[in-house]
Amino acid sequence: MARMPGATFHRVRNYTADGQQSVRGVVVHIMAGTLEGSQAWFNNATAQASSHFGTGKDGELRQWVDTADRAWAQAAGNRTWLSVENEGKGGDALTNAQIDANARVLAWAHREYGVPLQLAKSPSDRGLGYHAMGGAAWGGHSQCPGPRIVAQLPTIVARAKQLVASTQETPVADLTAKDIWSYKNTAQGETSDVYAYVRNTKAVADEIEQELSQLRGQVAEQKTIITGMFALLKTVSDKIDQLGA
Repeated sequence: MARMPGATFHRVRNYTADGQQSVRGVVVHIMAGTLEGSQAWFNNATAQASSHFGTGKDGELRQWVDTADRAWAQAAGNRTWLSVENEGKGGDALTNAQIDANARVLAWAHREYGVPLQLAKSPSDRGLGYHAMGGAAWGGHSQCPGPRIVAQLPTIVARAKQLVASTQETPVADLTAKDIWSYKNTAQGETSDVYAYVRNTKAVADEIEQELSQLRGQVAEQKTIITGMFALLKTVSDKIDQLGA
């Protein structure tokens, strides 16, 4: 099972379980529609279509199919390539936010599967490819994703290289016990970005220790108050006994 940290997971019904034989690279597509519309289509059994990932024009990144499973995006290329559908229509260019989202997928595929950070020019190559490069064997979609997006692929590769070079994980100095609880609550549903940072155990330990220290102080304060109350009650009790005598 492989789900990408930072991508919101929405499992769709159209996929082949455990069908991904290998990962040569990532294939860029254009939806000819919207993020929500594509997700609905991938949940339609008659569509016979799906994609591992999808991006919105605002950069939202969704994962629809686990990368251990085979998505149905590029026919003969499905068994050995991951797929990213991008919101838009034929002739569009990707927004800057979509370029970043695609770069994140490529960088993750590099870390997870050893996909080289380079352009792929044919199905026998490896790296970042596009739907039309597969020709008839990949469904004959000669206009997907279109020349403007193909021209943006080098930028996606360059940004993926920057992501990989700028440390393998982005450090988070403010990671708290609350963040970890949030991760645990989302782990079975939508993936949280916290997943990428749970290895930063020192920050978590420091946060927990700080909370425990505050609790210890509160307990000590309450203990002092209770001890004083018992001392006062004993004094009153002694006075009552003296008056009774």
